[in-house]
Amino acid sequence: MHLKQSPLVERPPDHKEERRRNPRREVQGVIFLKFLKSDLRSAPIRAFLIDMSASGFRASHTSKELCSGQEVAFCHDAVKGMARVVWTRIVGQSVESGFLFCQGKHKE
Repeated sequence: MHLKQSPLVERPPDHKEERRRNPRREVQGVIFLKFLKSDLRSAPIRAFLIDMSASGFRASHTSKELCSGQEVAFCHDAVKGMARVVWTRIVGQSVESGFLFCQGKHKE
């Protein structure tokens, strides 16, 4: 009897499967984020771009209020529009979030 080995067994434990659909390019600069559809009347969040693709961007910031599903307006020298928070990772004082452009709602 021949047993088929799980593909998970063949991968090293630190292997992370790439799930991105579009290639990312490194981008630097400040990007401002503002909550949409929120009771929070907060000042824009100042964030720093890490990378960008045709479908979204990743930024580091200090706001622990950003969570999956929230929509934000964003403004950067190269692009502005609306995006949805896909994920947020908090490690100590460092916060990083991934954003998906809202279809047809961003301009380069």
